[in-house]
Amino acid sequence: MQPNLPNDPHAVHAENPNRQFDQETSSGRQVSLLTGMLLGAVVGGLLTLLSSSSRQNTKQSLRGAKDSVSTLASSIKEDPSGKASQVINQVKSASSIIQEVASDVQNVYDKVNTELDTVKSDASSVKETVNEAKGDLNSISSKVVEAKDVALGKEEAPPEHQPNTTHQNDSNQDDSKPNDSQLNK
Repeated sequence: MQPNLPNDPHAVHAENPNRQFDQETSSGRQVSLLTGMLLGAVVGGLLTLLSSSSRQNTKQSLRGAKDSVSTLASSIKEDPSGKASQVINQVKSASSIIQEVASDVQNVYDKVNTELDTVKSDASSVKETVNEAKGDLNSISSKVVEAKDVALGKEEAPPEHQPNTTHQNDSNQDDSKPNDSQLNK
């Protein structure tokens, strides 16, 4: 038998085994996600700087950024209202371009939806046509089987497909009657 200790973490987890990964309020220091990400970025950056080529590229990039910031700062110091109006005009131009892009995207979306509806209706029409053709082919298939059976003598032809013998008798009767040219002789 184990003694119950105050603040025993195992005893807490034994009571609630599915809560072992919950954050507990304790006197221990907790590292937040943001702190961990920043720490990882710093360590990764330092490891990258171990390479001499990476160090040189980083130095050049930092010099370029420093130069552009100092140029911008000096131009703002020289004419602050002019720079402000320039920035405002650039933002207005950018917003009008963004509105055009949004309109174009909406038009493309509408066109795609229209085409998709057309394709869906065409697909259902094709499906109906295929089903009709399937039924027609089944009917043709059964007629071919019937014709084969009739031709091989396995089955008699249905009345609607039997040769018309009365039509032949009518033509024989017509031969026995004298026609107009025979009567005029």
